[in-house]
Amino acid sequence: MRIPFLATGPGIRPHDDRTDFISLVDVMPTLCEAIGAEIPFGCQGRSFWPILAGEAYPAEEFSSIYSEIGFGSLPYGPEERPPLHFPYEGPTYDELNSVTQSGSIKMVRKGDWKLVYELMGRAELYDLAADPGELDNLYDDPAHAARKTEMLEELLYWTVRTEDPLPRAKYLPKTAPRNWYRGG
Repeated sequence: MRIPFLATGPGIRPHDDRTDFISLVDVMPTLCEAIGAEIPFGCQGRSFWPILAGEAYPAEEFSSIYSEIGFGSLPYGPEERPPLHFPYEGPTYDELNSVTQSGSIKMVRKGDWKLVYELMGRAELYDLAADPGELDNLYDDPAHAARKTEMLEELLYWTVRTEDPLPRAKYLPKTAPRNWYRGG
């Protein structure tokens, strides 16, 4: 989760920012704010326009990032071959099939630390400053128990934060300006 993001255009201040974390889901709310449009209800992303514009923003809001993959349910093993709408033999690319997307994996990155947690309880914890290749899983290392707890709490925070809101109806759910939940 160290993918560079470059932006240029009117109102954007040139600068190098290696400490704030953003996601692709944050692009649309940022564009909405840049053009003065309302962020659509139910959007999980948050506007990082103040970062681009060189304005004040709560650093804690962008101190971590979350990612998930999978449809849930039990994961298929590599030897299992349930019926699909295409043959298993030959080159294929299908991100929406029940085999490659079975199970569920969630990840959180905060500072130089990354935690990955899978549906079946397998977990990984990495110190990316010391181990950029993610070769030394520190999850069960007692020396990193406090960091493990901190990262599990951060993962729980993001899991709750990204739940779908109630639909708009007679009762209107409360929303956060810029979709910021941590200060601002």
